[in-house]
Amino acid sequence: MKRWLLSIVMLAYFASGLFIVRGNEQVLVRRFGKARLPLVASGLRFDLPWPFVRLDRVNLNEVRTVSLGIQVAGNADPRGFLREVARDRQGEFLTGDKNILNVQVAVQYRIANPMDYLFMSESPERALRLLTESLVTDVAARSGVDFIHPLGLNELRELLTASVSRVADEHRLGLLIEDVSIVSVLPPVEVKSAFLDVSNARAEKDRMIQEEFTRGEQLVAAETDSHRRIEISRGESDRFEKTIAQFQVVGETPATPSAELRRMTMQRLFVSTLGEILPRLAGKVFLDSAKPVDLTIWPRPAESNRTESKDGTP
Repeated sequence: MKRWLLSIVMLAYFASGLFIVRGNEQVLVRRFGKARLPLVASGLRFDLPWPFVRLDRVNLNEVRTVSLGIQVAGNADPRGFLREVARDRQGEFLTGDKNILNVQVAVQYRIANPMDYLFMSESPERALRLLTESLVTDVAARSGVDFIHPLGLNELRELLTASVSRVADEHRLGLLIEDVSIVSVLPPVEVKSAFLDVSNARAEKDRMIQEEFTRGEQLVAAETDSHRRIEISRGESDRFEKTIAQFQVVGETPATPSAELRRMTMQRLFVSTLGEILPRLAGKVFLDSAKPVDLTIWPRPAESNRTESKDGTP
Protein backbone atom coordinates (compact mmCIF):
# COMPACT_ATOMS: atom_id res chain seq x y z
CA MET A 1 0.00 0.00 0.00
CA LYS A 2 2.82 2.33 0.88
CA ARG A 3 4.56 1.45 -2.37
CA TRP A 4 1.42 2.39 -4.37
CA LEU A 5 1.07 5.62 -2.43
CA LEU A 6 4.71 6.48 -3.04
CA SER A 7 4.30 5.74 -6.75
CA ILE A 8 1.28 8.05 -6.97
CA VAL A 9 3.16 10.82 -5.17
CA MET A 10 6.17 10.49 -7.44
CA LEU A 11 3.95 10.42 -10.53
CA ALA A 12 2.13 13.56 -9.39
CA TYR A 13 5.46 15.25 -8.63
CA PHE A 14 6.86 14.59 -12.10
CA ALA A 15 3.50 15.54 -13.67
CA SER A 16 3.96 18.99 -12.15
CA GLY A 17 6.57 19.50 -14.85
CA LEU A 18 3.76 19.93 -17.35
CA PHE A 19 2.96 23.57 -18.10
CA ILE A 20 0.90 25.45 -20.64
CA VAL A 21 2.22 28.45 -22.58
CA ARG A 22 -0.60 30.75 -23.67
CA GLY A 23 -0.79 32.10 -27.18
CA ASN A 24 0.10 35.67 -26.20
CA GLU A 25 3.23 34.81 -24.20
CA GLN A 26 6.56 33.02 -24.31
CA VAL A 27 8.43 31.27 -21.50
CA LEU A 28 12.06 31.44 -20.53
CA VAL A 29 13.11 28.19 -18.84
CA ARG A 30 15.76 28.34 -16.11
CA ARG A 31 16.98 24.81 -15.52
CA PHE A 32 19.27 24.44 -12.48
CA GLY A 33 19.53 28.24 -12.43
CA LYS A 34 20.75 28.59 -16.02
CA ALA A 35 18.62 30.22 -18.67
CA ARG A 36 17.82 28.04 -21.65
CA LEU A 37 17.27 29.60 -25.06
CA PRO A 38 15.34 29.87 -27.28
CA LEU A 39 12.12 30.92 -25.62
CA VAL A 40 9.41 28.27 -25.38
CA ALA A 41 6.48 29.03 -27.70
CA SER A 42 2.79 28.50 -26.97
CA GLY A 43 1.40 25.02 -26.33
CA LEU A 44 1.56 22.20 -23.78
CA ARG A 45 5.14 21.70 -22.62
CA PHE A 46 7.02 19.44 -20.20
CA ASP A 47 10.22 19.94 -18.24
CA LEU A 48 11.69 18.98 -14.91
CA PRO A 49 9.51 19.77 -11.89
CA TRP A 50 10.21 22.38 -9.26
CA PRO A 51 12.75 23.21 -7.81
CA PHE A 52 14.95 22.10 -10.69
CA VAL A 53 13.18 24.34 -13.21
CA ARG A 54 11.84 27.88 -12.92
CA LEU A 55 9.59 29.43 -15.55
CA ASP A 56 9.58 33.13 -16.43
CA ARG A 57 6.59 34.10 -18.52
CA VAL A 58 6.96 37.19 -20.74
CA ASN A 59 4.60 38.76 -23.25
CA LEU A 60 6.58 40.39 -26.04
CA ASN A 61 3.46 41.95 -27.62
CA GLU A 62 1.97 43.58 -24.54
CA VAL A 63 2.33 47.37 -24.38
CA ARG A 64 2.89 48.43 -20.76
CA THR A 65 2.81 51.88 -19.19
CA VAL A 66 4.90 53.51 -16.49
CA SER A 67 3.63 56.84 -15.17
CA LEU A 68 5.33 59.48 -13.07
CA GLY A 69 4.11 62.76 -11.70
CA ILE A 70 0.61 63.81 -10.75
CA GLN A 71 -2.47 61.78 -11.54
CA VAL A 72 -5.28 63.49 -13.45
CA ALA A 73 -8.61 63.28 -11.65
CA GLY A 74 -11.72 62.38 -13.58
CA ASN A 75 -13.52 65.59 -12.58
CA ALA A 76 -10.55 67.88 -13.18
CA ASP A 77 -11.10 71.20 -14.85
CA PRO A 78 -10.54 70.88 -18.65
CA ARG A 79 -7.97 73.68 -18.55
CA GLY A 80 -6.19 71.96 -15.68
CA PHE A 81 -6.24 74.81 -13.15
CA LEU A 82 -8.88 73.79 -10.56
CA ARG A 83 -7.07 71.07 -8.62
CA GLU A 84 -6.58 69.91 -5.06
CA VAL A 85 -3.65 71.41 -3.16
CA ALA A 86 -2.28 68.09 -1.87
CA ARG A 87 -2.21 66.54 -5.35
CA ASP A 88 -0.34 69.50 -6.82
CA ARG A 89 2.69 68.76 -4.64
CA GLN A 90 3.42 65.64 -6.64
CA GLY A 91 5.60 65.64 -9.73
CA GLU A 92 6.95 69.18 -9.39
CA PHE A 93 9.74 70.16 -11.79
CA LEU A 94 11.81 73.35 -11.79
CA THR A 95 12.14 75.08 -15.16
CA GLY A 96 15.15 77.00 -16.43
CA ASP A 97 13.55 80.35 -15.66
CA LYS A 98 12.91 79.36 -12.01
CA ASN A 99 9.24 78.40 -12.37
CA ILE A 100 7.61 75.27 -10.94
CA LEU A 101 5.34 73.07 -13.02
CA ASN A 102 3.52 69.85 -12.21
CA VAL A 103 4.14 67.41 -15.05
CA GLN A 104 2.70 63.96 -15.58
CA VAL A 105 4.53 61.70 -18.04
CA ALA A 106 3.43 58.30 -19.34
CA VAL A 107 6.01 55.93 -20.85
CA GLN A 108 4.70 53.14 -23.07
CA TYR A 109 7.06 50.23 -23.64
CA ARG A 110 7.31 46.54 -24.61
CA ILE A 111 9.69 43.79 -23.58
CA ALA A 112 12.21 43.45 -26.41
CA ASN A 113 15.01 41.36 -24.86
CA PRO A 114 13.82 38.85 -22.22
CA MET A 115 17.38 38.04 -21.08
CA ASP A 116 18.21 41.67 -20.29
CA TYR A 117 14.75 42.25 -18.84
CA LEU A 118 15.02 39.32 -16.41
CA PHE A 119 18.70 39.37 -15.46
CA MET A 120 20.28 42.81 -16.06
CA SER A 121 18.10 44.76 -13.62
CA GLU A 122 16.35 43.92 -10.39
CA SER A 123 13.28 45.94 -11.38
CA PRO A 124 13.28 47.26 -14.96
CA GLU A 125 10.03 49.19 -14.40
CA ARG A 126 11.42 51.01 -11.38
CA ALA A 127 14.68 51.74 -13.22
CA LEU A 128 12.72 53.06 -16.19
CA ARG A 129 10.67 55.34 -13.93
CA LEU A 130 13.78 56.77 -12.24
CA LEU A 131 15.56 57.31 -15.57
CA THR A 132 12.52 59.05 -17.04
CA GLU A 133 12.17 61.29 -14.01
CA SER A 134 15.84 62.23 -14.27
CA LEU A 135 15.48 63.08 -17.97
CA VAL A 136 12.32 65.15 -17.42
CA THR A 137 14.11 67.06 -14.63
CA ASP A 138 17.08 67.75 -16.91
CA VAL A 139 14.93 68.88 -19.85
CA ALA A 140 12.77 71.10 -17.63
CA ALA A 141 15.86 72.71 -16.10
CA ARG A 142 17.11 73.62 -19.59
CA SER A 143 13.73 74.94 -20.83
CA GLY A 144 11.56 77.93 -20.11
CA VAL A 145 8.07 77.73 -18.66
CA ASP A 146 6.48 78.80 -21.95
CA PHE A 147 8.21 75.97 -23.79
CA ILE A 148 6.78 73.36 -21.44
CA HIS A 149 3.43 75.05 -20.87
CA PRO A 150 2.24 74.81 -23.59
CA LEU A 151 4.19 75.92 -26.66
CA GLY A 152 6.76 73.13 -26.98
CA LEU A 153 4.83 70.04 -25.94
CA ASN A 154 5.25 68.25 -29.27
CA GLU A 155 8.98 68.96 -29.41
CA LEU A 156 9.33 67.96 -25.74
CA ARG A 157 7.52 64.68 -26.41
CA GLU A 158 9.84 63.80 -29.31
CA LEU A 159 12.92 64.76 -27.27
CA LEU A 160 11.88 62.64 -24.28
CA THR A 161 10.99 59.65 -26.46
CA ALA A 162 14.44 59.66 -28.08
CA SER A 163 16.25 60.26 -24.78
CA VAL A 164 14.41 57.56 -22.82
CA SER A 165 14.97 55.04 -25.64
CA ARG A 166 18.69 55.80 -25.69
CA VAL A 167 19.10 55.56 -21.91
CA ALA A 168 17.07 52.33 -21.71
CA ASP A 169 19.37 50.74 -24.29
CA GLU A 170 22.48 51.96 -22.47
CA HIS A 171 21.31 50.42 -19.19
CA ARG A 172 20.25 47.18 -20.94
CA LEU A 173 16.76 47.15 -19.48
CA GLY A 174 15.54 44.91 -22.29
CA LEU A 175 12.72 47.34 -23.11
CA LEU A 176 11.57 48.90 -26.37
CA ILE A 177 10.20 52.40 -25.77
CA GLU A 178 7.10 52.98 -27.88
CA ASP A 179 6.23 56.53 -26.80
CA VAL A 180 6.75 59.07 -24.03
CA SER A 181 3.68 61.28 -23.80
CA ILE A 182 3.10 64.42 -21.75
CA VAL A 183 -0.25 63.67 -20.12
CA SER A 184 -0.66 67.04 -18.39
CA VAL A 185 1.29 70.15 -17.46
CA LEU A 186 -0.24 72.17 -14.63
CA PRO A 187 0.92 75.22 -12.66
CA PRO A 188 1.02 75.22 -8.85
CA VAL A 189 -2.28 76.20 -7.22
CA GLU A 190 -0.70 79.29 -5.65
CA VAL A 191 -0.10 80.88 -9.06
CA LYS A 192 -2.83 79.27 -11.13
CA SER A 193 -4.67 82.60 -11.52
CA ALA A 194 -1.52 84.20 -12.97
CA PHE A 195 -1.08 81.30 -15.38
CA LEU A 196 -4.74 81.64 -16.36
CA ASP A 197 -4.22 85.34 -17.10
CA VAL A 198 -1.19 84.52 -19.23
CA SER A 199 -3.13 81.85 -21.12
CA ASN A 200 -6.00 84.26 -21.75
CA ALA A 201 -3.59 86.94 -22.93
CA ARG A 202 -1.88 84.45 -25.25
CA ALA A 203 -5.26 83.38 -26.66
CA GLU A 204 -6.24 87.01 -27.18
CA LYS A 205 -2.94 87.67 -28.91
CA ASP A 206 -3.45 84.70 -31.24
CA ARG A 207 -7.00 85.88 -32.00
CA MET A 208 -5.86 89.40 -32.88
CA ILE A 209 -3.04 88.06 -35.05
CA GLN A 210 -5.50 85.81 -36.88
CA GLU A 211 -7.93 88.69 -37.41
CA GLU A 212 -5.19 90.92 -38.83
CA PHE A 213 -3.97 88.08 -41.02
CA THR A 214 -7.50 87.59 -42.36
CA ARG A 215 -7.84 91.33 -42.93
CA GLY A 216 -4.54 91.38 -44.82
CA GLU A 217 -5.72 88.53 -47.04
CA GLN A 218 -8.93 90.44 -47.77
CA LEU A 219 -6.95 93.58 -48.69
CA VAL A 220 -4.72 91.57 -51.00
CA ALA A 221 -7.79 89.97 -52.62
CA ALA A 222 -9.43 93.41 -53.04
CA GLU A 223 -6.25 94.81 -54.58
CA THR A 224 -6.01 91.87 -56.95
CA ASP A 225 -9.63 92.31 -57.99
CA SER A 226 -9.02 96.04 -58.52
CA HIS A 227 -6.06 95.33 -60.80
CA ARG A 228 -8.14 92.76 -62.68
CA ARG A 229 -10.97 95.24 -63.26
CA ILE A 230 -8.52 97.91 -64.37
CA GLU A 231 -6.95 95.54 -66.88
CA ILE A 232 -10.38 94.53 -68.21
CA SER A 233 -11.40 98.19 -68.59
CA ARG A 234 -8.11 98.99 -70.25
CA GLY A 235 -8.62 96.14 -72.70
CA GLU A 236 -12.14 97.27 -73.56
CA SER A 237 -10.89 100.83 -74.02
CA ASP A 238 -8.12 99.65 -76.35
CA ARG A 239 -10.63 97.64 -78.35
CA PHE A 240 -12.92 100.66 -78.73
CA GLU A 241 -10.01 102.88 -79.76
CA LYS A 242 -9.04 100.32 -82.40
CA THR A 243 -12.61 100.43 -83.72
CA ILE A 244 -12.45 104.25 -84.00
CA ALA A 245 -9.09 103.94 -85.72
CA GLN A 246 -10.65 101.51 -88.19
CA PHE A 247 -13.24 104.17 -89.12
CA GLN A 248 -10.46 106.66 -89.75
CA VAL A 249 -8.34 104.29 -91.82
CA VAL A 250 -11.07 102.79 -94.00
CA GLY A 251 -12.95 106.00 -94.55
CA GLU A 252 -16.01 106.42 -96.70
CA THR A 253 -16.13 104.57 -100.04
CA PRO A 254 -18.95 104.11 -102.59
CA ALA A 255 -19.16 100.42 -101.66
CA THR A 256 -19.20 100.95 -97.89
CA PRO A 257 -20.27 104.41 -96.79
CA SER A 258 -19.17 105.67 -93.42
CA ALA A 259 -22.64 105.32 -91.96
CA GLU A 260 -22.94 101.70 -93.11
CA LEU A 261 -19.52 100.88 -91.77
CA ARG A 262 -20.41 102.43 -88.43
CA ARG A 263 -23.69 100.52 -88.31
CA MET A 264 -22.00 97.19 -89.07
CA THR A 265 -19.33 97.78 -86.42
CA MET A 266 -21.84 98.78 -83.74
CA GLN A 267 -23.99 95.77 -84.60
CA ARG A 268 -20.99 93.48 -84.16
CA LEU A 269 -20.20 95.07 -80.79
CA PHE A 270 -23.86 94.81 -79.80
CA VAL A 271 -24.04 91.10 -80.64
CA SER A 272 -20.77 90.46 -78.76
CA THR A 273 -22.11 92.26 -75.69
CA LEU A 274 -25.35 90.28 -75.77
CA GLY A 275 -23.32 87.07 -75.96
CA GLU A 276 -21.70 88.02 -72.64
CA ILE A 277 -24.86 89.26 -70.88
CA LEU A 278 -27.58 86.83 -71.92
CA PRO A 279 -25.98 83.70 -70.35
CA ARG A 280 -26.05 85.48 -66.98
CA LEU A 281 -29.77 86.28 -67.09
CA ALA A 282 -31.94 84.03 -64.91
CA GLY A 283 -35.22 84.85 -66.68
CA LYS A 284 -36.54 83.39 -69.91
CA VAL A 285 -37.96 85.22 -72.97
CA PHE A 286 -40.52 83.54 -75.26
CA LEU A 287 -40.51 84.77 -78.89
CA ASP A 288 -42.99 84.23 -81.67
CA SER A 289 -41.13 82.59 -84.54
CA ALA A 290 -43.71 83.94 -87.04
CA LYS A 291 -42.83 87.57 -86.25
CA PRO A 292 -39.53 89.36 -86.75
CA VAL A 293 -37.57 90.33 -83.68
CA ASP A 294 -35.93 93.76 -83.46
CA LEU A 295 -32.95 93.65 -81.10
CA THR A 296 -31.78 97.19 -81.78
CA ILE A 297 -31.56 99.57 -78.85
CA TRP A 298 -31.46 102.87 -80.70
CA PRO A 299 -34.19 103.62 -83.33
CA ARG A 300 -33.24 104.37 -86.89
CA PRO A 301 -33.15 108.06 -87.90
CA ALA A 302 -36.41 107.82 -89.92
CA GLU A 303 -38.28 106.21 -87.04
CA SER A 304 -36.83 108.78 -84.64
CA ASN A 305 -38.11 111.68 -86.83
CA ARG A 306 -41.54 110.05 -87.11
CA THR A 307 -41.77 109.73 -83.34
CA GLU A 308 -40.83 113.36 -82.84
CA SER A 309 -43.48 114.57 -85.33
CA LYS A 310 -46.20 112.60 -83.54
CA ASP A 311 -45.28 114.25 -80.27
CA GLY A 312 -45.49 117.69 -81.93
CA THR A 313 -41.92 118.55 -81.16
CA PRO A 314 -39.52 119.68 -83.96
